[in-house]
Amino acid sequence: MDDNPIGWAGRLMEWLQFGTRLVLVNILFVAGALAGLVLFGLFPAAVAATTVLARLRAGAGGDHLVRDFITAYRAQFLHVNRVGSVFWLAGVVLFLNAHSVLGRPAGGSVPALEAVLLVLSAAAGAGNLAAAATAVAICSRYRDTVYRTWRLAFVLPLVAPLMSISLLASLVALTVVFSGLNVLVPLIGASVPLLLSGWLVGRRLGTLETAA
Repeated sequence: MDDNPIGWAGRLMEWLQFGTRLVLVNILFVAGALAGLVLFGLFPAAVAATTVLARLRAGAGGDHLVRDFITAYRAQFLHVNRVGSVFWLAGVVLFLNAHSVLGRPAGGSVPALEAVLLVLSAAAGAGNLAAAATAVAICSRYRDTVYRTWRLAFVLPLVAPLMSISLLASLVALTVVFSGLNVLVPLIGASVPLLLSGWLVGRRLGTLETAA
C-alpha cells in the first residue's frame, strides 16, 4: 500500500506552487512599499507579507493571497507606521553616526576610538534590525498598543538570544546568497527573509503563549 499517494510528482508540484506564491508575495511587498513611498509603505508591506506567509506555512490562504495581503496592509497601515517610526529614527541616527566616524580625516582622531565606535554602531544596528523584524512579526500576529509592541520588540531579542542569533545569521546568509545570485532578488528577495524571520519570531511568541 502506498503511504505517499501523491508521489514525488505531487510533491514537486506543491513546491513549485509554493515557490510561485513566494514570488507573488515578493511582488506584493514591493508594490506595497512603493505605494507608501517606501518610508510609509515598507513596514505595512512587511507586516502584510508576513501575515500571508504565515498562512502559507500553515497550508492555507493561497487562494486569496492578493486579497488577504491588501486587507492586512490597509487594516494596520497607520498603526504599523507608528510602530515602525522608532526603528526608522534609530536607523537614521546609527547611519549618521557611522558616516561621521568614517568621514573624519585620517589624523583627526584615535584609530582605536574609531574602531570601538564602529563596533558599537554595528552592534546597535544589528540590535535595531532584530527588534524591527520582531516588531513586524508581532504586528502580524497581534494588535496591541504601540508602546507595548515596542517594549516586546526590544526586550524579546535580548531574552531570547538564540532566536536573535538565528535571525541575524539567516539574514546574513541570505544576503550572501542574493549577492551571488542577483536574479533571485526581484523574485524572492523580500519574501524569503520575511518567511524565515516570521517563522523564527513566531516560534518564540508561540512558546510564550503556551507558557502563559
